[in-house]
Amino acid sequence: MSVDSYAAPREAEAASYTSPFAGLSQLSEGEPGEAPQVEERPDAPFEALYASQSPFGTESDSEADPDRETTAARDFLEALHDEDFEDALEQLLNEGAARVLADAQEWQLGAGDPGTREALEEWIAPLMTEWEHSVDGIAAGLENIDLAPLGEQELDELLDSLEPAPSLGTEVFDNFLGKLIRKAKSFIKEKIRQVGSFVKNPVKGIIDVAKSGLQTLKSGFQTIGKHLIGPILNKLKGVGLALLKGVVSKLAGPLTRLLPASVRPAVGILMSKLGLEAGESDEAQADESTASALAEAFDTELAALLYAPEGGEQLDEDQFSGEYDEFDEAAGHESELDVAESLDDARARLSTALTEHSRPEPPTAEIEQFIPVVLAIRPLLKLGLKLTGARGKLINLIATPLANLIKGMVGPDAARLIARAGVDVGFTALGLEATPDDRTVPGEALASAVESTVMEVLDELSDEALEDPLQVSAAVQRAFARAAAAYLPDTVLREDLPERESAVPGGFWILMPRRARPRYRFRKYTQVFAVPITRQQARAVRWSDGGTLETYLLDRGVQRWPVQSEIDLYEALPGTLPGHFTRDDALPAGERPVDNEFQPLTPQAAGVLLREPALGRSATALRRFPAAQRPVPGQRYFRIRVGQLPDRRSRRPRRLLVTSWDPTARRLRIGLRLSERRARALVSSMQRTAPAGQRDLPAVLTELQAIYLDRLADKVSRRLLRSSAVTDPAAARRIGAAVASATSSGISRYLIQRGASLAAAVADPAAGVTITVTFLGLTGDPTRVPPPPQVSAQPGWHHA
Repeated sequence: MSVDSYAAPREAEAASYTSPFAGLSQLSEGEPGEAPQVEERPDAPFEALYASQSPFGTESDSEADPDRETTAARDFLEALHDEDFEDALEQLLNEGAARVLADAQEWQLGAGDPGTREALEEWIAPLMTEWEHSVDGIAAGLENIDLAPLGEQELDELLDSLEPAPSLGTEVFDNFLGKLIRKAKSFIKEKIRQVGSFVKNPVKGIIDVAKSGLQTLKSGFQTIGKHLIGPILNKLKGVGLALLKGVVSKLAGPLTRLLPASVRPAVGILMSKLGLEAGESDEAQADESTASALAEAFDTELAALLYAPEGGEQLDEDQFSGEYDEFDEAAGHESELDVAESLDDARARLSTALTEHSRPEPPTAEIEQFIPVVLAIRPLLKLGLKLTGARGKLINLIATPLANLIKGMVGPDAARLIARAGVDVGFTALGLEATPDDRTVPGEALASAVESTVMEVLDELSDEALEDPLQVSAAVQRAFARAAAAYLPDTVLREDLPERESAVPGGFWILMPRRARPRYRFRKYTQVFAVPITRQQARAVRWSDGGTLETYLLDRGVQRWPVQSEIDLYEALPGTLPGHFTRDDALPAGERPVDNEFQPLTPQAAGVLLREPALGRSATALRRFPAAQRPVPGQRYFRIRVGQLPDRRSRRPRRLLVTSWDPTARRLRIGLRLSERRARALVSSMQRTAPAGQRDLPAVLTELQAIYLDRLADKVSRRLLRSSAVTDPAAARRIGAAVASATSSGISRYLIQRGASLAAAVADPAAGVTITVTFLGLTGDPTRVPPPPQVSAQPGWHHA
């Protein structure tokens, strides 16, 4: 596509439309005209470090303003928040999870096996080494440079020149390292900002520098790189290594607590300064993805390096490294790391016990032995039960009615009945090897029903209700009916059971992958749905990148509708990561899906795609959509397989809409990411060579609005509240709505006046395009209209 062939349309052309009716003539268009260019304003530079006014300010010379320090720490934490970093960390975790499960399938090793941990450490070692080399290279490049007079743009260019080129050879490693280095550059810039306060106010500056751990001050600031940046980067290197060690620990023990507070003294000091509770609860962590929690912890560690040391003696480099070695050692031996594997073993024991149960009484004892392992997954509940002494009573209240409900389906005779049904409609359909005498099939089905029942009862009932025998019995009966309908073959269920998930008999959920047993990491539905997907259906199903199934299929190469597809269904277990789904051993040989192909199966998605809404699970536990989330036990996912598409997947952004908020500069950036196909289609609509023979700017604006219009207001309001830039939720919502409206106005002006720059970005060889909308001077006053934004387009996918 030639950029020279593009002529900017006049403003009146924005009113032209493409008719949705086939065969009708299009509206005529006017003659093109030239529109005035909107002048780009550069980003606000750092304030000059050498001030012309007196260096003695009006602040107290004896000590730093605590409110100012708290505000600076909050602002830095908010500016560090990076959705792309979370996505890169999610990819890293999922690749590691797939490797662990592959080892379990091949060698029958559990996650807690020493050999598995050694394999994980060997896998991540190149990334750790490259991180150390990268930080050392940046430190060496800054050591003898006079950083004081540099503005923000000059400093950005300097740091970019010191960033190493990707060299690890894997997309996941290179992508993550790039995002990690970007965090490091933000950290360095904040440190230099702190140094700037020394020049403006020497007395306060000395206090700030002393808090940063610098024991010797040299005359002049030509040496700030050597004496300030070098030591602090050594500590930054330690924080990054601790994060990567934390990734290994999470993969080796997916249900462990993320950051034991006992080895995080600096974080405790910082959180206290910010008026927050030090150390998140495990229940709170369960509401967000593992990657989000690790990323937040990493950001807090970086902020602690800059703002927390006043609460205690500053650690020197050796002590600092020792703290993180202690964390790694503690994480490697913490008893909670064995919870997932303990559940595997307990599930296998219960499976065998229920299959072999031959006594006339209900299997109460077997279930009572299993429930404590499920309770161990809920640390806070477990602790509360220990403190109140109600643990044994609760176990009995759940086990007794559950054993009576299940007693008719235990024992060898029932096992043979379940096994025959399971093999006929389950294993055979998936192409798995099993025989009617396979005793694992019935026992695992019953164990799954018991496990799901216990977890649902614990989730459903309040602490007070858990002490009421009648409420517990009623909850057990409701939960078990749903669990039996999900995990047992239809032939052993009542025909009038209202909890049946599908109107078509045959499917149920089995533990997978089979070659890894008993180290199962997910369940799969035994029926694979072969369905045609219309464009209307695809448009109604949301996708995790913020788009829809329609945009996903179009980017994959679909050109005609309906699309013939096969849909696989999955269910998460405790400790499941999306990367585990990629090791489905029922898939055709050689097929290796990627983690973001697995999408939440909500009742709405199940109804649209399968006409079986009961197979979906509500996403109410997922507080943010489509942000990445930690799969919660029982959450269901689907994956679409479409034949006759290009084997090579076209690259797609993991998020279509990203935002960044710098509270210090009052700068909000919004990034709209377009795949290469989508970007070229938009530019085609903006040129006279379009199929309609006219420029269809309304269609282009509508296509871009589909990316942000229904989510941007909420996204902006949450960021303003999170950073305390706004404290009133109603005011934050009004500001968010105003920003969304101003974004549409800004993009509209951009398309009319400067659309040629979008064509130039698309013509670049880089994959995809990012349209960036920047608001400067955004205030927390909901009565003030947001300033007109700057809009630009860049080749490739960039952070906001």
